[in-house]
Amino acid sequence: MPIVDGLASTRMIRQKEHKLTLPMSPIAAKQGRIPIIAVSASLVERDKDLYVGVGFDGWILKPIDFRRLGTLLAGAVEDEVRDKEVYVSGEWERGGWFARKGARGPELQ
Repeated sequence: MPIVDGLASTRMIRQKEHKLTLPMSPIAAKQGRIPIIAVSASLVERDKDLYVGVGFDGWILKPIDFRRLGTLLAGAVEDEVRDKEVYVSGEWERGGWFARKGARGPELQ
């Protein structure tokens, strides 16, 4: 990204959403916050805690498998789908959600 990278922009979104007085969208309200999925060819499993710490909810690697992306996006509104697509060590290339619905990263605890 030309001005800020995905880590910085996610930090900014998470900081600002705590200050919002407007009602959340139905999807954000269901998740308790705005769902953010990291998309990159250079995401590495060993940095998972960093991604969770800045506020990403999930990830998918490039080149994007759009069927897989559709499944991950469905997890933003369907708890059962999200729970089936939670991070599993050693299956990083599939992409997924970092936590089940309701479980949050350290930036919100």
